[in-house]
Order: sequence, then structure tokens, then C-alpha cells
Amino acid sequence: MKTRGVLSLISLLLISLPATAQRAQHAVPASDVEVTRSATMRIAIASDPATIFDYLVDAQKLESWFPEQAVSEAQLGGRYHFRWNDTNRVWSGRYTNFIRGNTLACTWQAPGDEYETTVVVRLIPQAGGTLVEMSHNGFTSNAALDKAIKAWLFYLDNLRSVIEQGVDLREQLRKKPARRSRRTSGPAH
Repeated sequence: MKTRGVLSLISLLLISLPATAQRAQHAVPASDVEVTRSATMRIAIASDPATIFDYLVDAQKLESWFPEQAVSEAQLGGRYHFRWNDTNRVWSGRYTNFIRGNTLACTWQAPGDEYETTVVVRLIPQAGGTLVEMSHNGFTSNAALDKAIKAWLFYLDNLRSVIEQGVDLREQLRKKPARRSRRTSGPAH
């Protein structure tokens, strides 16, 4: 009797498993689910929020720590265009949140990227300075997010260096000779 009960249970499971799998398959179609990745980075800078905000939106100050060429319409809905000397491509976007000395948000789309991401910077006053909290949201792959994190870590550190010490860390990178592998040719970026 135990054997017949176990066999009945196994038969019931085998019969119901395809139906359960089919329900699970149709419960949430994969095409309706969008997964994005984001990162939040924080750095303390010995300066007031208003000064730091100016370094985020004023074209001349942006060029002192971020792109070599910047055009910035410093207002809500304003556009920006950034260019680095090692590329002919231009990064463009617009400011979607603009609270001077507090919060800046903008769209971000690198040339050739299929999708747009969002950068949000919050400036949080602290004793002796400001905590800069930057989030970059909307990545569709870990590789793209990792690349952005690597770049932002350098540029946030450079922002602090320029504001606190007047030293542009990009100069140190320009002085280092490019390292090339014998097996590959081309730039080391």
C-alpha cells in the first residue's frame, strides 16, 4: 500500500510539474522585465556646497578637472556637451534637476551607447566640508557599470584634488608613457 501511495504521489507530481512550469513561465514574461544596474559613490571634499556645485556646472571649472572641453547651460533643462582630447566624440545631455549648492541631475549617454543613463549628485554639508554623493543609474550590463565606476572614481578624486590642492591629476596620467603589450597593438585604454 505504501508503494502504491508513493507511486500515486510521484505520478501526481509528474503530471502537475509541466503545468506548474508552464504557469511560472507565463507569470512574468522576460521581455516585460527591465533590470538596470547602478552605483553610488561618496567622497568628502574640504569646500562648501556652493563652490563644489560651480565645479559641476561652470564650463571653465569643469575643464579644470573633468573634460578638456565643456559647454554647459547651467540651468534646469540646460544642455551640456563634453569632449576629451583623446577622442573626436562628444558626450551630450541635459540637466534634469538643478538646485544650486544642493542637487544636480543629468542625462548621460556616451557616444555609441544604445541607452541613456542618469547621473545624480547630491551635496551634503558636513563639518569641515561637503560630502559629494554621486549615483549613476540605468546601466544594462555589469561591464558598462564597471567601466563607469572606474572613470568616476578617478574623476571624483580629481575634483577633490583640484578644489583642495589645485592639482589636476590628469597631468600625471599624460606624463606616463602608455604601456603596450607585445601581443596587442593600439592604445592601452
